[in-house]
Amino acid sequence: MASPPHRSCRFQSLFQQRKQNKPCTKKSLVQMHWDYFLLLEKDLITIAETIELCKDNNNAYGPHITQLILSTGSELDVALKSFATAVSPNSEAVSKRQANMGDYRKVIDEKTLKQFSTAQVKILRSEIRLAPWSYLKDGAENTLPWWKAYNEIKHHRAECYSKGTLEVALNLIAALFIVDAYIAEASLETTGFTQIIDWDHHVHMPQLDRYYAAE
Repeated sequence: MASPPHRSCRFQSLFQQRKQNKPCTKKSLVQMHWDYFLLLEKDLITIAETIELCKDNNNAYGPHITQLILSTGSELDVALKSFATAVSPNSEAVSKRQANMGDYRKVIDEKTLKQFSTAQVKILRSEIRLAPWSYLKDGAENTLPWWKAYNEIKHHRAECYSKGTLEVALNLIAALFIVDAYIAEASLETTGFTQIIDWDHHVHMPQLDRYYAAE
């Protein structure tokens, strides 16, 4: 007759079984966006290992920079939809099956123009300061150059390959950082820490200000 299993072995087996049966904790939408942002930031860090992040290299381009531009632009489109849902759930930006930047800009103009147009991001360990949404100050007709470049690269890669510059990539990821951070503030949630991207200046979302005022 085999000897009974050791008590610690039985406990370990039971623990593993419970661990396997335990449902995963559901992530919030804020955390999902932030997790993906951190992956994109890692891609930027990889680029920074071979190219100095400085204004002298603004016109540098290549496959890794193009990859970051396309990935960040795609995620920004998704994040803007989430932002519009958080601050203006009845807007066309939410109801439309395929909303575009013009739809999202209407939401920003109506609800959070001050926050977006004055937001400034810094790239740590460099002199770079970015205000990608500052173009909104001049009205709805003013084009966002980094978004225009993203779409040109997305739809006309061969002809516009050299337009996929480090400057475009940095402005896109800074724009995404701002949107994701404001989604968190509007949802009264916190975000995780970043490695090389951070606020330089920004105005809080009204939802966060009201929350602090009520305390």
